Amino acid sequence: MKTTRCSTTFRAKVHALKSLTIDIGNEVKEQNKYLNGMDNDFDFGEGLLGSTMKRLQVMASRSNKRFTLYLVLFSFGVFLLIYYIVKWRSWFGKSETESN
Repeated sequence: MKTTRCSTTFRAKVHALKSLTIDIGNEVKEQNKYLNGMDNDFDFGEGLLGSTMKRLQVMASRSNKRFTLYLVLFSFGVFLLIYYIVKWRSWFGKSETESN
């Protein structure tokens, strides 16, 4: 009787361990798929940034002064726009209860 009880509990524990290891294996496979997808996305981003850098280097080597001036003015304008948006939100974003 005692042997049968021990055998039953042992089988239950073995079954629980087996299902746990199967679940762990499935989780590992799923995480590997996720990491492989992230690796592919980073490779795509790296290629995109690399081609952009090559274009910028070609543009800089040509030293087109008018285009460089337009690029600087555009960057400055975007900076001012962002500055005023942030400043405007800080002026008008507070309510009466927050200022007291």
